[in-house]
Amino acid sequence: MAQRTIPLTRLTVGMYLIGVDRSWLQTPFFRHKFKIKDQSEIEALRRAGITEVTIDAGLGLDVVDHESSPVELVETIRNEPPALADSIAPLAATPSLPSAIILAENFSKARQRRAEWVKRLDSLYEQTRKTGLVEYDVACQLIDEIIGDILDRQAACYAVLGLRQPDPTIHEHGLSVCTLSLILGQALNFPRERLQQLGVGGLLHDIGLTRLPRNIVKRPKTMPPAQQALYESHTTQGGAILEKSGSSDQAVLAIVNGHHSLTAQIGQTGEMSAAHQESIRLVGIIDQYDELVTGQTGLTPMSSNQALSQLYQRYRTNEELSNGVSYLIRALGVYPLYSVVALSSGELAVVGAITPGKAHLPLLYICRDQSGRPCSPPVLLDLVHEPEGGRTIRDVRDAHRDGLDVEGVLRQVAA
Repeated sequence: MAQRTIPLTRLTVGMYLIGVDRSWLQTPFFRHKFKIKDQSEIEALRRAGITEVTIDAGLGLDVVDHESSPVELVETIRNEPPALADSIAPLAATPSLPSAIILAENFSKARQRRAEWVKRLDSLYEQTRKTGLVEYDVACQLIDEIIGDILDRQAACYAVLGLRQPDPTIHEHGLSVCTLSLILGQALNFPRERLQQLGVGGLLHDIGLTRLPRNIVKRPKTMPPAQQALYESHTTQGGAILEKSGSSDQAVLAIVNGHHSLTAQIGQTGEMSAAHQESIRLVGIIDQYDELVTGQTGLTPMSSNQALSQLYQRYRTNEELSNGVSYLIRALGVYPLYSVVALSSGELAVVGAITPGKAHLPLLYICRDQSGRPCSPPVLLDLVHEPEGGRTIRDVRDAHRDGLDVEGVLRQVAA
């Protein structure tokens, strides 16, 4: 039995808990050995004052070799895989440092465009629900617009995803998967045609869910076997919808049919190209990432860092899938523009610029002090000039859950 005693901060969903650093009578749990299935279980342990736990790595996930902070997670995979390590451009990387007012304007425009796309997608999905056909040309036109917007304001498009409500609708989820897929495809220098295929595949990957009862679409934590089988049929139903709608793009069909079974033997699919297989893996990984950060199926939403860490652990023994997670981590970067971070001092700040060559030491705008009070105006902090032993970034936070208006912070800086 591979027992490990670890800090509670390293406990993640999927680990098998067998002990804690105090009597179980002082915890809210009746069981003394169980697999962690939900982030809320970890929060309950934390509220009970537990700081150290023991896990059995033979019955659940093991710990990663390093702590799962954004910097350390990136360091863990920095050289994996070497073939593409230098070709992935993080969305945080900018040729010049934009002013706060430009950042605010880009954020405002990205938010406005996303709201427009959500409305159009609602109509597209509802039409598919009624007719069993998808307006494929409309989807392709939408992807052309999204690609153009991401090329213009990539970091802002990613940041706006943080404004979503937990457990989004299937068309909102499709737009998020599409956006992240395009960001990753651009970082991997995919040609325009392949970006288009990746975007449409991400946008419509769950279109088959329009053929299922709404109570199954929401996918509760547990379902009877018959309902589970019906839910899993949404991939083949999605492929059938595309074919009946006149779509002949094999790359898109491959994504829709295969995104939900990443650990299956993709080689059994016949003459599928390596590019199609890679697209399936990338969209499938991003699909799971978005489910984790938005808390679908009733789970507690995770931070981006927690979700990436869990995916990295989930697929660390599968080279192709762990490479895909590595690509996503590199593309999203350590601390992207607009991200909200918590400092070791207890302050909260918005990332306003990335320091070339020192991505872990960004320029920050402190917007809440140690007591949680708003800073007006925000206070500039350049971590490059912070003295040894001074403030450091402790964690990445969710702006929506912390009640922070990122655009408002940037406009205060620019005022």
